[in-house]
Amino acid sequence: MRNILSASVQGMEAAVAEKEAGMTEWNDDRLDEFRERVDSIDRKVDEGFGMVRKELIRIDQKIDTKFDAFYRLLLQIAVALVVGILGLLGVLIGVVGAQV
Repeated sequence: MRNILSASVQGMEAAVAEKEAGMTEWNDDRLDEFRERVDSIDRKVDEGFGMVRKELIRIDQKIDTKFDAFYRLLLQIAVALVVGILGLLGVLIGVVGAQV
């Protein structure tokens, strides 16, 4: 009985060792293929982020242009208000000075 079990265990060990050798080769090939696929996906992601970056730069420039125009408009309004207030102050000084 012991010899039968011993023979079975030795046969199983040999089968496992043979299968592991085949699996190692298969795994290495599959890992190489997987690495190539990941590299391909990595390149596509880099290209996609490059396009997103360009689009964000374009949008940023467009927003900057609009903010510059808005700032210019606010500055013009502020100057017009200051000139108007100074003109009104001058008229009030003239009216008050004429009545005294």
